[in-house]
Amino acid sequence: MQPEPPARISLPLILFAIVAVVAVNLGALAAADAVLPFGRLADPDAYLRLDRVLELRLGGGWYDDVTMAVMAPEGLALHWTRPLDVLILLPARLLEWLGGLQPRQAIFLAGIFVSPVLHLLAAIAAAWAARGLWPGKAPWYAVLLMIATPTATLYCTAGRADHHALMLLTLALGLGAAIRALAPGGAAGAAAGAGLAFGAGIWVSPEVLLAAAPVLLTTGLAVIMAADGRALALQGLRMGLGIAAATVVAIVVERPPTGWLAVDYDRVSVHHLVLALLITAVFLVAARVGGWPRGRRLLVCGAAAGVAFAALLGLFPNALLASLGQADAASRSVMLPNVQEMQPLPPFASGGLGTTLSTIGGPPVIALVAVLLAAPGWRRDGRWPAGLAVAAMLVATLIAAFAARRFALDLAVPAAVAGAGMVGLLLAAPRPRGEVPRALLAAGLLFGLLGLPLLSLLGASPVAQVRLPERQAHAAGCDGTAMARWLGEARPGVIAGEKPPILMASNIFIGPEIAWRAPYRTVTGPYHRGGAAFADTLAAFEATDPLAARAVLHRREVSLLLFCAATPEIVVPPGSLAALLRDGEAPAWLRPVPLPEALSGFRLFAVQ
Repeated sequence: MQPEPPARISLPLILFAIVAVVAVNLGALAAADAVLPFGRLADPDAYLRLDRVLELRLGGGWYDDVTMAVMAPEGLALHWTRPLDVLILLPARLLEWLGGLQPRQAIFLAGIFVSPVLHLLAAIAAAWAARGLWPGKAPWYAVLLMIATPTATLYCTAGRADHHALMLLTLALGLGAAIRALAPGGAAGAAAGAGLAFGAGIWVSPEVLLAAAPVLLTTGLAVIMAADGRALALQGLRMGLGIAAATVVAIVVERPPTGWLAVDYDRVSVHHLVLALLITAVFLVAARVGGWPRGRRLLVCGAAAGVAFAALLGLFPNALLASLGQADAASRSVMLPNVQEMQPLPPFASGGLGTTLSTIGGPPVIALVAVLLAAPGWRRDGRWPAGLAVAAMLVATLIAAFAARRFALDLAVPAAVAGAGMVGLLLAAPRPRGEVPRALLAAGLLFGLLGLPLLSLLGASPVAQVRLPERQAHAAGCDGTAMARWLGEARPGVIAGEKPPILMASNIFIGPEIAWRAPYRTVTGPYHRGGAAFADTLAAFEATDPLAARAVLHRREVSLLLFCAATPEIVVPPGSLAALLRDGEAPAWLRPVPLPEALSGFRLFAVQ
């Protein structure tokens, strides 16, 4: 089935997307573990992001990527880039001007809503991408599937001031443009647009390469498989140039001239520019030999790709590690293995079917069905390169999601775009005979598969897995938000005119919120570049020699020590400092700081 020629998205479809996003966020607000009704943001990243934006608003340097909020005393070099910061700061400035809000209030409010707005735009972009691949009502189904993907919705609800929704938007735009570029007679501008969108995604987060790379790889395969691959090779060349152009802009905007040649694997850098140029070079070779016999074409293109791959690894040995290439040793060995979103999905890890279904949901299954049904038609009408690109992105991100749960976010885009065609394919199928049986089959499969996450009752949901320790701590009197607010009011140890004191907390997730709400620097947080601070936190609390613990605190210049005795977030070895704090036997060099009854689960000490 050929897609309909018009590429415009109608106003009713946009209104449908708005209603869907609003409904999802209202549902999240009504959930038992909702955070916004209690004045909390969703996670530590949101607080640290807003702290970074506030620093910029109050006169911080554009190129300053070190935050003093965590990993005190030296600070943490963030891998985040500025696009999302600007998307938070601009509406915040408008709120200051129109509403008379203070910068902190305006930034907090803008941060609450930035992800739902970007999620809405990503859903509309997915509808536009689906319109280039499928006929009929497919764009409406694309919106529904984008909203119905559990992990995407989790990462994009109100209160998550993070770049995940912006990643989805760039991926949807890139895939939609690539579909149009790889269709018969695809426009050159579509290929360049795909490259620019993928390059913008790399600017937001290099994780986008996980989904963009399969599109480029299958474009190269299509060059070899086609009767004449020269036109496809030129489209791949334009994609590579688009990525390179966007990357150049990103490097110039993000880094001072002295840092243009710096290499970072978890942040846009010259490494990604070289990668784009190598991709462009391979497609340039492919364009020269695209008319040769397939055997010779395969040998030359394969050799060019092999040389480019060897050159990439020769120049950047950790390129295949992606963001992990920038993680320090302590993060790789101690922290990241215990972060839930970095764990594999069952059956490759502990947990049941419900855990898997509640993470990836039904859209990937719908998408796989659609791809299998559409493949013969794509082959007949010449749209198989575009179909191959969509299928490759779908399979690659599905495999990645089973390897690490966080990548189920990237899976949302190809699942929505590919799955949008299932209903139309079933309605046009020769069997079962009769329109009514086919309509019932299509509706049953669509809504039945969308309901798969309901089976998560058989296991823990991703929300529960992420927030369960915090919910238990809150119930036991260790509410991190309440503690951060009290610290902001009482300010123990704060001396006017001096640097903010440093606080070490046993819970690595509450440090960024404390730094946002109170005038303190904190030692640790869940960041892959901050593994040394995390290791020091464990070393202090788990030390069985109080003097060894005191040495760590002295080296970190810690003034306050915070521990949740009711539900410790860390292992408490017998005789350790954590055990002494839990049992009320703190060393003499720790002076207890009185806390209100509502914070009775905590123990707060001033380090003498």
